Amino acid sequence: MKNFLVAVILLLCIKLGYGQSNYYSIIQAGGNIGLNNPGYDGKFNGYSLHFIFGKNLNEKAYVGIGLGNETLKGSYTQTNSPNDDNKTAKYDRNLFPVFLDVRLPLAYIGEVSRIGIFANAGYAAKIGPVYDKGAMGKLGVFYLYDSFNKTKFTFSASYVYQQLKGNLYGSDFKHQHLNLSLGIMLK
Repeated sequence: MKNFLVAVILLLCIKLGYGQSNYYSIIQAGGNIGLNNPGYDGKFNGYSLHFIFGKNLNEKAYVGIGLGNETLKGSYTQTNSPNDDNKTAKYDRNLFPVFLDVRLPLAYIGEVSRIGIFANAGYAAKIGPVYDKGAMGKLGVFYLYDSFNKTKFTFSASYVYQQLKGNLYGSDFKHQHLNLSLGIMLK
């Protein structure tokens, strides 16, 4: 699986190296700040790394497929337990989401900066013992420093709903967090 992903990323980078401006790719890293975990006291914080590749639709929209790795850590106490033994437990799990990425630039700020909105929808598969699975939805805003060079810088802030179906004890969290990401966009 790891060799396959490396080969796909290399092929996509080679494709981008020929100056094809009708495709885009984004490599971004960010932090997750836990907001809410219904039914439980405690929030999970962590970090993420995503790679997105897709079609540039005449600078009016971007539609692509992304994959990533996310880590969430924290502690929680179940508040809706029928028993009175609300014990605090640790959460330290990873996610490997595959998602659809849609970006709509809305306005220019100055000559080379743009702002817009984006949405992601996808699923994180269970690929190992320390990985949880579950559906993911993300809505947010992005800022793109759309310089005249091939490399552009992007910053995004988004609200994320992430289902965390655990491998241990049948846990099923409905976690919500804020994601702040910084990345490079090639187009």
